[in-house]
Amino acid sequence: MIEVNSMVLVQSLLLILSLVVLYFGAEFALSGAEKVGKYFGLSPLVIGLVIVGFGTSLPEFFVSQISCWGGHPQIALGNIVGSNIANLFLIMGVSGLLTELHLSKPEMKEQAIWHLILTLLLIFVLTRDAFSPFSASLLAAFFFVYMGKTYRKMKKDKISEEADPDRGKLPFMVVVKLILGFAFLYGGGELLVFSGSKLGRLLGVKEYVISAIFVAFGTSLPELITALIACWKKKDADLITGNIIGSNIFNVAFVLASLGGYTMTFGRSFNFEIAVLLGASLFILFLAFLKKNFFRFSGGAFLLVYAGVIWKLIS
Repeated sequence: MIEVNSMVLVQSLLLILSLVVLYFGAEFALSGAEKVGKYFGLSPLVIGLVIVGFGTSLPEFFVSQISCWGGHPQIALGNIVGSNIANLFLIMGVSGLLTELHLSKPEMKEQAIWHLILTLLLIFVLTRDAFSPFSASLLAAFFFVYMGKTYRKMKKDKISEEADPDRGKLPFMVVVKLILGFAFLYGGGELLVFSGSKLGRLLGVKEYVISAIFVAFGTSLPELITALIACWKKKDADLITGNIIGSNIFNVAFVLASLGGYTMTFGRSFNFEIAVLLGASLFILFLAFLKKNFFRFSGGAFLLVYAGVIWKLIS
């Protein structure tokens, strides 16, 4: 008994260490990517939506790839689904308590529609018996259509700044930071999958549950930190909403789609997860169409739902 408890303690500490490594990996990779984006004259819109959205989804990407490669597809699946739930109910909930999220803007209505379409595609995928190449192709098609639409809108708005012709060479340390970030993400992902699967076996908890709660929280830390910093520094609240929606789109349409080459059978019902994700998407779209903002009451309600999700998954 003492030996089992000590093993649980060791694996728990390794799990925490892996989350710390993932956090710094995401920070380094995101910082480097932002500097590279500015160096090439990308607009703040593209940097925020594409680079920040992609950057904060890097932990999910690495953890999911490593999980499937190591024969633990349930960790990958729980990570993606759980991360999207955490992004919506935890991060958006906390942000709504601290600042007013402007869903009444026309561009937010458009993003809410895209997010609902993504959720419906995810529902289609999760109601199959397994994740097939067709499902992966469907998600990838959505991703390319969405990114194409985003790029065309950026060019139409003409808010992109031209790259400075006298900008010189890209600083060497920026490249080093970017590479170091990817290395940390890979190493942290390896450690997280190892400790998470081991801890699940020791506690008799299914890998999906461990992943959907603890791993998903860890891989959503970059989004949470980004949101808290934006609230603290009183930055444009659109950055928070855009980061949440952008990250969810990358998680499903890019990260999950990239797993199409692996064998992934579901073996469980996702009705509960589907209900909460669809409910959140419809509520956000409802506020956007009514030109209402997401503030304290909505934020508190989302946090209560997130607590209920955790209780449901554990029980």
